[in-house]
Amino acid sequence: MSNSNDNLAIWNEVERTDPEYTKQFSRGGGFKGTATNATYLIKKATKMFGPIGIGWGWNIIEETYQPGQDKDIVHVLRIKLWYEWNGKRGEIEHFGQTQFVGKNRNGYFTDEEAPKKSLTDALSKSLSTLGFAADIHLGMYDDNGYVRDLKADFRDEDEFANDNKRGGDRRDDRPAQKDEGSAPALTAEEADGLIDKWEKAIKECATNKDVLTLVGSEEFKTDLAKLHIDDEKFLRKKANDRSKELKANRDSKSDAA
Repeated sequence: MSNSNDNLAIWNEVERTDPEYTKQFSRGGGFKGTATNATYLIKKATKMFGPIGIGWGWNIIEETYQPGQDKDIVHVLRIKLWYEWNGKRGEIEHFGQTQFVGKNRNGYFTDEEAPKKSLTDALSKSLSTLGFAADIHLGMYDDNGYVRDLKADFRDEDEFANDNKRGGDRRDDRPAQKDEGSAPALTAEEADGLIDKWEKAIKECATNKDVLTLVGSEEFKTDLAKLHIDDEKFLRKKANDRSKELKANRDSKSDAA
């Protein structure tokens, strides 16, 4: 058997999760957790093993619809995830499941996307056994300090070689100021504090009007003027995404009514 460092080579490479691709959720019984964007995990796996279908992939082993209480039906999927590592093939079997027929406050419902959701669930669980998003599963995301440091790390580094979603400049290389009349450049810690402040404020917006009021406020504009242009774009994108999310939720409720 190889040494422990070799055994943890994949785990150590993929265990950290960019908070930008996570989302808090809650469900029955008061359970709360952190979900990871599935496409983000697939991209990390592609970076680690190669293009899907060549360096890694999966096969569906079994698909069933399990009856539950009353008229409830749960879609259950069993997959075999495979990957190539150091010239050898690895395989992992895992399950994913989604409520297909159930009941909410509006009555009974059928989720036509249950198979897709079950596949996403099975893939995420399979990848987690290799260490993907391990920091979430190990409870490290419960530590606000850890998440804050992680946000700063991912803002300052490029996780994917060809992914410039946050720009290539490191914060230490930011221009001293945007124009001659602006305030002196912020330290990295001060900039992180402002970004965290407005990220939290954007997430707390309950309506589109709240988002518009926030981005139109003098305080928001003043703080953005102090930041690097890439960080300014990042916060404006966050606000725009939150607005779209709120609109989608509103439209969904209207359709349900």
